[in-house]
Amino acid sequence: MKIRGNILSFFLMLIVLQTVFCKTFAQLKRVRVEKTTCWHERDQIQGYKLLVVMEYNDSTIKILDDYYDLEKLAGLSDSIKLAIVGQLLQFNGDLSICCRKVYRYYYEPYERVCVGRPGSQTYPISIDALYMINKIVRPYGISFYSCFPVVIDWKTKKELNDCPDLIADYYKIYEECYKEAVRAEKIGDGFQFNTTKYAWYGAIEDTVREWIE
Repeated sequence: MKIRGNILSFFLMLIVLQTVFCKTFAQLKRVRVEKTTCWHERDQIQGYKLLVVMEYNDSTIKILDDYYDLEKLAGLSDSIKLAIVGQLLQFNGDLSICCRKVYRYYYEPYERVCVGRPGSQTYPISIDALYMINKIVRPYGISFYSCFPVVIDWKTKKELNDCPDLIADYYKIYEECYKEAVRAEKIGDGFQFNTTKYAWYGAIEDTVREWIE
């Protein structure tokens, strides 16, 4: 009985040590956003794309998904997500063209089917960054908030992808949401980025809040 007890204790100790070992060596050390050159065969565009890089003690994971499937980030803590959002906001004013064409980047079986099709065919990295933020802070039901990577004037419905000054102005809303989330130490419902001044193509009216100067 004593031998069996010792064996059982030994295996329990191994399990505990393995758990501690895995947590220690799988710990996230650093997360950053990189801008990389890319050529997309389907869209035939030479351009750039942003990707999230997560560095662990024993590995590095690069999350680059052409369809904005950022589900791998969904399980991260809000503090890490906000660290990523803060870095994405640094691409304000970046007019480099993304290597993807304007497309509906969501999964129709799980979300609504967006109505209409924007006239814009391309978008800059500054919009790529905001669209990634949308997916990070609203990982589910993104089609209700932003069907396409196309920013519009909500009242006139004019597309603003080729209006860098207005896109830079839109960044102020995201920066405001970001600061509030950092103060609250959580994302929650703080990222209300669709407004009656600027919003995303295809957003439903329920997601739009009043613009306050």
